[in-house]
Amino acid sequence: MARNKRHLEPKVKKEEIELVAMALLKEKGYDNTSMAEIARSAGVAANTIYWYFENKDHVLIAVLNRVVSHAMEEVITQREQPLRTRALKLIAQVESSGSLMTDVHARVRHSPKVQAWHDQFHGMVEQLAVAELVNAGVGPDEAQLDAKLLIYVIEGLLAHPHKLQEREQIIDQALKRIFA
Repeated sequence: MARNKRHLEPKVKKEEIELVAMALLKEKGYDNTSMAEIARSAGVAANTIYWYFENKDHVLIAVLNRVVSHAMEEVITQREQPLRTRALKLIAQVESSGSLMTDVHARVRHSPKVQAWHDQFHGMVEQLAVAELVNAGVGPDEAQLDAKLLIYVIEGLLAHPHKLQEREQIIDQALKRIFA
């Protein structure tokens, strides 16, 4: 039976809900997961979830922040690895989040909050990519465009999955063109 677990700290309860939501959203996707199902799976009353999240888009954003933080930690730990290795690792990290990124792109047109998150995410990834490219010797102006190119290639690979060998070839070709 669902209960509110009043004895738990609000931060702990919110984290429990996020973890349950992340598992459900990864497994079933945004459209196939209801707020009631998240609450039930988290063991809280249906209305409790709204104490922490205004709506399902806010749950999605919290889950995305958690996934992106984890992915960035993984990528940062591989800072000494070649850009190719880190790009492929990033793709694998995002893929492990199920349909979350596809769900984001589907929600962008319907939710200003998701649109804002998406824009902020792109800005952050672009800044990181520009810094990487400049550190690798690409001029700052070219690095801006090349970073966008690399992001679009990665998004394309995520939206249209390829076999690992083909993915590696596509990343290699993109990096070859950037560093030519």
